[in-house]
Amino acid sequence: MLHCLENIASFMEALPMDSPSNLWITICNQFQTFLIKLPSVLPLKCPLDSSLRIIICLLKISTSSATRSLLEPFSKLLSFVIQYGVFSLSYLVELCGLCYRAFNKERDKFYMSRIVVLELLQALKFKAPLPDINLLLLVQFVCADAGTRLAESTILQKHMIASLPGCTTAAMECMRQYISELLDFIADMHTLTKLKSHMKACCQPLHEDTFGGNLKVGLAQVAAMEISKGNHRDNKAVIRYLPWLYHPPSTMQQGPKEFIECVSHIRQLSWLLLGSLTHCALHQGSTSCMPIPLDAGSHIADHLIVILIGFPEQSKTSVLHMCSLFHAFMFAQLWTIYCEQAAATPTLLNQNQNEFSSSAILTGLEFWSRVTPSILQLMAHNKVMVEMVCLHVISLMEALQECNSTIFVKLIPMWLPMIQSNLKHLSAGLQLRLQAIQNRVNHQCLQGMQGMQGYAMPGVLPTALRKWLQCTQFKMAQVEIQSSEAASQFYPM
Repeated sequence: MLHCLENIASFMEALPMDSPSNLWITICNQFQTFLIKLPSVLPLKCPLDSSLRIIICLLKISTSSATRSLLEPFSKLLSFVIQYGVFSLSYLVELCGLCYRAFNKERDKFYMSRIVVLELLQALKFKAPLPDINLLLLVQFVCADAGTRLAESTILQKHMIASLPGCTTAAMECMRQYISELLDFIADMHTLTKLKSHMKACCQPLHEDTFGGNLKVGLAQVAAMEISKGNHRDNKAVIRYLPWLYHPPSTMQQGPKEFIECVSHIRQLSWLLLGSLTHCALHQGSTSCMPIPLDAGSHIADHLIVILIGFPEQSKTSVLHMCSLFHAFMFAQLWTIYCEQAAATPTLLNQNQNEFSSSAILTGLEFWSRVTPSILQLMAHNKVMVEMVCLHVISLMEALQECNSTIFVKLIPMWLPMIQSNLKHLSAGLQLRLQAIQNRVNHQCLQGMQGMQGYAMPGVLPTALRKWLQCTQFKMAQVEIQSSEAASQFYPM
């Protein structure tokens, strides 16, 4: 059958499919019979590009009335290919693009793209067995229509997502109503554990440690692009999808419920920022993916303050609570780099770029001015807290230094004394890492730069940013998996 499909595809590609002929109706009727029965005889886990090529040829027929009756058989065959076959993304994009162009009615135009989006959603709800590569290809399918692309990885290699046809598939039109579900998937701490179990059941789990992080960042890119496009000047989209963003928890009520909600919100924001920064790293100079307005920084800082203040008491409750400090500092890293990127990226909304750049840097500094007192308060508890917080602060400094951060340059005079005053409580390893940070700062100053202010310019080097994002994505995914596997059932997200 595979040889037969290959021969049919090659033969049809040589035909003038767009030539008008009364024979097309008869041929389409025959194909309808053939395609309905085809999935039941196809082998599993085999290359099925030839079946997509046949559909592409049929969609090129000039009389759309002849092919409209084939949409349902097309969709069933396409679902089979996505669930059980190996396929090229370029053929899938071309197929859906042709369907969008061939028909006039919206229902018919979106038919094939809607099938692809529904297959993706079914997989995210663990209702359909989808191989890891196919699942990421579907995310890339939506990303391509949204104006972004996934980062290359061991699962999704460059040749799989290169040279895609530049046609409209309307994938984002079909996905738009499900953005809230994507955000729920990203926010749910247990989805990565479920993915690992699901992969072991349906395919070889060769990439189980990296797949979940890649998937969440890809979905975050889709959500971030949609929110960015819908924000405009009044931030409508972000308020619709994240209604809690401008309503931080009350200082009067900071119990276990408020604490766990803040951790959940911060984790969700971290994945969104990862998606945004991944787009920035892959599309240098792009302004199209900034989903979180900078003016939300002070409200987000309030969420972090709740976590920092409540950590000593709440961290004893469960593994999830114990990891809350990691999530807080990881978000702080991401938000600082996000402000850095905003400062370096040309904006269409502000005529004066220097003014916007200064505003973005000041936003990062204001964020830290609000958060730092709570960090000092946390360090005042005991020696264990001192070493734990210093570990996170040193990791933060290493990350910002690696990314050539301007905000880091402005904050290091405040951070260094804070850590050096507690040097006796630090392990030898942490002291060596701190010394390496100081040596690098001193080395940069000795290279002829005029003091600390000349040490960095706004904007992260693309190579350094990609490397750092990859490491951050992996760390966040691993901590979520460990938290989920050990979490109490009384704390579902």
